[in-house]
Amino acid sequence: MINALESATGIIGNSQITIDELAEFAALRSIPMPANVVAWICGYGSGRPVAGKVLDRPYFVTVGTIEARKDHLKLLRVWQRLVRTMGQEAPILVIVGQPGWEADEAIAILGNLGDLKAKVLHFEDCGDEELAAWIAGACALLMPSVAEGFGLPIVEALNYGTPTIASELPVYREVVNDIPTYLPPGDEVAWELTISSFAEGGPERERQLRRLADYRSPSWESHFAIVDGWLAGF
Repeated sequence: MINALESATGIIGNSQITIDELAEFAALRSIPMPANVVAWICGYGSGRPVAGKVLDRPYFVTVGTIEARKDHLKLLRVWQRLVRTMGQEAPILVIVGQPGWEADEAIAILGNLGDLKAKVLHFEDCGDEELAAWIAGACALLMPSVAEGFGLPIVEALNYGTPTIASELPVYREVVNDIPTYLPPGDEVAWELTISSFAEGGPERERQLRRLADYRSPSWESHFAIVDGWLAGF
């Protein structure tokens, strides 16, 4: 970030939260903040219908590199409890993402699933179309992160008509307002109860489905309209 601040003529932020945090980082180090603009980004296949995957049990999907801030470990602990209490009736967790850093415990569990073997599916590599199908068929996208700069999977999920359960983070409020169901990142019991409710339908999932009828995702056209207009001012 220091290199960007000291060398960039301008910075394009994917969210206002990102720009605000970068400006705070710069101020703490007495580095001038370059000119900047916020232009939301767009996910894959915006506006095109997608046929969702179908499994023999309701399933949930989470997307992202397996690293500390994404907090896959929380979901794996939740699924361990769901399997203990529900057995074969437990929903399925689909994890899409490659191993990253500072997530040794989560990666170790994925390497030796034990009782979770039939209830947790992990894909390190997944093409755009296959990923879209996993998201489109899910009961909900799960976003348990403790920190994010944008949260592109949420935009993609809502675009495909899939509800989302997400950590209460300001950037999500900025980008998708109050459509998702927000939970405290550290409250595993709340995550377990909410996931169980969504697997059975549940009123909160129905609320999201009603809101999704009017959702319009960001577009690359709007992104570049902002960026091109901003660049013209240099």
